[in-house]
Amino acid sequence: MASHGIVSIALDFRSGNEAPYPASVQDINYAVRWAKLNARALKTRPDLVGLSGQSSGGHLAMLVAMRPHDPRYAAVALPAGSPAHDPAHDASVCCVVMSWPVINPFSRYRHAKRALASSNPPEWPKSVIARQDAYWQSEANMSEGNPMLALERGEQVETPPAVWFQGHGDMMHDYKDAESDFQGNEPQRFAAAYRKAGGEIELEYFQGDRHPGHSPDLSKTGDMFERMVRFVHGHVRA
Repeated sequence: MASHGIVSIALDFRSGNEAPYPASVQDINYAVRWAKLNARALKTRPDLVGLSGQSSGGHLAMLVAMRPHDPRYAAVALPAGSPAHDPAHDASVCCVVMSWPVINPFSRYRHAKRALASSNPPEWPKSVIARQDAYWQSEANMSEGNPMLALERGEQVETPPAVWFQGHGDMMHDYKDAESDFQGNEPQRFAAAYRKAGGEIELEYFQGDRHPGHSPDLSKTGDMFERMVRFVHGHVRA
């Protein structure tokens, strides 16, 4: 990404059972504001800041982007002396790049539980259920901090231009929610809800190996990164 003129900042943020929801969302909200405050030193501009993430990071990127002014998420203050209430330094972003996001943690949790209860259960639901229990603490939190359900509840949220990259055959992220009336899989369901809310979103599938419970081999995702660069350059204009 850097070789194509895109400044990239890799974030460390709290997560897991030691810092459950919304700690990670607070850290990312702060990071957006920090990046804007330090935009000149980073050789960019505050209005060019976007978010990107993979899997749970994709969920977090979209959640932060949709609720940039949520006081719970903006709880970490910028350094003393920083401009207060300056729109140029809020947590709104110009675009969101998601790679196989856990866009609906509530449905993914139920999806994993159904898989575990099947007659021939796979291994992947065990780790998914344990990690979601540790981070979310309850199904109520999974439902509340949920980009998909926020849109379907009709919440007033921000909808910056977005793209979802999704590998074919990924049963952990590209599945039909058995509890939803929507006929398509979760990526199509979210894209439809996002567009209905006034947002612009692209859904980009790619060929690539995907083994449940393991991160994909990014060297085998074809031209995904080239398409990602095109999207960013199309929505982040200097």
